[in-house]
Amino acid sequence: MAELRSETFFQSAWRQFRRHRLAMIGGGILLVLYVIAAFAGFFSPYDPNFYTLSPSFRYAPPTRIYLRDPETGKLTRPFVYKVKRELDLETFTDRYVEDRSKRYPIYFFVRTPDQPYTIFKIFRTDIRLFGLGEEATQEGARIFLLGTDNFGRDLWSRMVYGAQVSLTVGFLSVLLAMMLGLFLGGLAGYYQGTRIAIARPLLAPESWRFPARGGLGRRVLAYFLHGLALLLSFVFWAGLAVMLAYGYWMLRDYSGAFERVVFGVLMLAAAAWALSHALWRPLSFDPDDLVMRLVEIMAAIPFLFLLITLRAAFPMEMDPLATFYLVVAILAIVGWGGLARVIRGMVLSLREMDFVTAAKALGVPELWIILRHILPATASYTIVYASLAIPSFILAESGLSFLGLGITEPYTSWGLLLKAAQDGGFASFSDRPWVLAPGFAIFLAVLTWNFVGDGLRDAFDPRRRR
Repeated sequence: MAELRSETFFQSAWRQFRRHRLAMIGGGILLVLYVIAAFAGFFSPYDPNFYTLSPSFRYAPPTRIYLRDPETGKLTRPFVYKVKRELDLETFTDRYVEDRSKRYPIYFFVRTPDQPYTIFKIFRTDIRLFGLGEEATQEGARIFLLGTDNFGRDLWSRMVYGAQVSLTVGFLSVLLAMMLGLFLGGLAGYYQGTRIAIARPLLAPESWRFPARGGLGRRVLAYFLHGLALLLSFVFWAGLAVMLAYGYWMLRDYSGAFERVVFGVLMLAAAAWALSHALWRPLSFDPDDLVMRLVEIMAAIPFLFLLITLRAAFPMEMDPLATFYLVVAILAIVGWGGLARVIRGMVLSLREMDFVTAAKALGVPELWIILRHILPATASYTIVYASLAIPSFILAESGLSFLGLGITEPYTSWGLLLKAAQDGGFASFSDRPWVLAPGFAIFLAVLTWNFVGDGLRDAFDPRRRR
């Protein structure tokens, strides 16, 4: 008799996910996109910033690749012709004409000693998947799969390198937003209704009553933690006093008597509140109130407006690498609120479960209960959230770069490439439509991520199981 084996939750989810054809197709396309992005130097024939002034290939159309001999019609090794730029005397625009005097075969796994690259910033090499060879390059022959931009740079190479930025920004932003959402949402849900003191009163007797029980080691640790809490409280109240004094000093800049009276009353009220808490009453808060009010404030501001405002708070002439990490941080800061709200609701339910009550009865630390028992129970929703949030972050990064607030040269992204196409005006649609190819890449990435998200949502929902 055959032995029956039960499936785990994730095995059952994987079996359901494989039945979703669009999700499987989307996953395959995403795998190809991320592999190309990871090995961008290998899949691109040129460096993304490589161009020549003589000859110039400004807005050159995609290179025509020949698979058959034009004379005999037989299949032959793929080759291209060299193109030269001419001025059209009727339209006074540039046009590119093939020079059929010599053929240039396409080679695979060619070396480009003058344009080396690194893989994951570790391995340095100059091998590329395809190219025309060093001799063809010296004679001015080029291969442009998707044409060139306004500087004559290969658009395919720039799209491949732009995939590194656009796809990585989406993934890193979601990862950071998940960390913030899980931590703050779990904190708000688990400690709802609990007042946590952040500053002790400096004159209250209980603030100076040190613990006297336990062994020597426990007492030393307790003394240290108690003294550290008092020190932090003193620093907090001293910093608040300095801020109030600075605000009072700034009142002299207001010439109107009414403004001085209003700000003076507000300053006295703030000073009285701070003094009462500093001397007699502890300053405490409910984590749930703090986190949820912050989420509501962020939700009340339009997403794009908040995104632009946060980016505009930093100088535009930042280092390109620092700009990349800044965009990742801004997207995560703007996008964690929705996840935190849902996680908070789930934790409110999970903290009343029997396994959490048993862990508390056994004396398990609260932080371990949150990390080991509660947050893993939200894994199914978190995975679906990540798959559906990544495309929105890709679009947000593309929008920032399109507006000139995101990734900057010498780095490139799909949004930055679309901005360059938009700078070309209506001619980008009529005369050189290949510069709009980055828009198709954004559309493909967002669409496939949504397919994968739909498949994961069906796979992790027990009501949709078949």
